Amino acid sequence: MRTNARDARHKAERPLEGKSMNGPENDRAMRRTRRRNGLIAVALTLLAAVGGEAWATQYAQDRIADSVRRGIGLDSAPQVHVNGFPVSLQLARKKITEADIDAAQVPATMNGRVLTIQNLAVHLRGVRQEQGGQERADEAEATATIAYDDLSAFYGVAVDRGDGDGDGDDQVVVTARVPLLGQVSASARVGVAGPRAIGIDDVRLSENVPPAARALLESSLERRVPLDNLPEGLALRSVAVTDHGIVALMSGSDVALRPRTA
Repeated sequence: MRTNARDARHKAERPLEGKSMNGPENDRAMRRTRRRNGLIAVALTLLAAVGGEAWATQYAQDRIADSVRRGIGLDSAPQVHVNGFPVSLQLARKKITEADIDAAQVPATMNGRVLTIQNLAVHLRGVRQEQGGQERADEAEATATIAYDDLSAFYGVAVDRGDGDGDGDDQVVVTARVPLLGQVSASARVGVAGPRAIGIDDVRLSENVPPAARALLESSLERRVPLDNLPEGLALRSVAVTDHGIVALMSGSDVALRPRTA
């Protein structure tokens, strides 16, 4: 009887022992499953956020590039890089913090494209879209590089940096063919000729060159290099002579990505 009682008690306790042993393992498995599901959810959320941010960045860059292309008459859209993170939040606030534009072969004037800017680099701050799809920036800084070949074609005389003899960062050499004298060269100064124009003046010839040669060169350089087709609100601050051409430094506030002459 005692043996049967012990066996019955042992059988009755056996399910309880099994339950107490399997419970913690089931709990650990459930915790692992929840942790894995949580990591998957976080990963999916991050992927969605990254994908949404990439879309927002590309959208903002394409929007600004298209506005510039249409505004200043480019054959193709310029390169645009939007700075700051997150761009999606900037779009929600309807203002891009910063953007950089790099465009090549930009017409400097609207009528006939008589002068070409080889490279135009613009840094924008506070870019917002106006009605009609045009972009406007709170502030902008730009550098416009004009090649010597284009300057020569514009003036009708050869314009070059010269031999680099230390005359200064604003000095160029102009060369023209003068009747009876042949080829005549002179040094000249490049400078700001207006809010949106570059000029070449202060022609200096050697003493043995007749006045007729000076008059010919000076008359050829009377024209001003117009920068009317660049974004409205930019004003010329300084001009520098470099190996690659004349570099115009411009800046302004409340700048519209359309030309002043539009």
